[in-house]
Amino acid sequence: DDLGLDVSWVTIYNSLTAGANLLMLVFWGRLADRYGNRALLLLVGILVAVTPLLWLVTGADTLSIWLWLPLLHILAGGTWAAIDLCNNNIQLGIAPVSNQASYFAVAAAIAGLSGALGTTAGGFLAQFTNNGGLLGLFALSSVVRLVALLPLVFVHEERGQAIGQVLKALFPSKSPIIADPKP
Repeated sequence: DDLGLDVSWVTIYNSLTAGANLLMLVFWGRLADRYGNRALLLLVGILVAVTPLLWLVTGADTLSIWLWLPLLHILAGGTWAAIDLCNNNIQLGIAPVSNQASYFAVAAAIAGLSGALGTTAGGFLAQFTNNGGLLGLFALSSVVRLVALLPLVFVHEERGQAIGQVLKALFPSKSPIIADPKP
């Protein structure tokens, strides 16, 4: 339940998260401009949902401290950059022209309230070891993150592309099974 890390390590890891976030914003911005925000939110949202499960394989051993924890923080910084950017872009795109300030205020209030409630509920649930303790909480976090993606299925983005098109563009395949047949 406790990694027993020195505050220096925590500071280094948080710096890696912030650095990855800053570096990846340009990359995600270009992809969002080309393919749309909704598809990226869904694809990267799956990565964000799986991330708590990856934390379950870490510990206070040398391999975790020097490899797994830095990689997890870099992954978190890079993926949350996409989530933050695309979320803000989608809000800008669907906000009503009238009363935009109220719309953004309500959206920010809901996000803040959700964050506070999630943190409070997580702290409360982590105390119950009969429900898996932190392990169960991390698994629950992954499930809740996946469920949070469901409303995106109903969001229509005017210039957005389908997830399949985005995947084909990001990971082109020369395999005759995966590649589009030539006319």
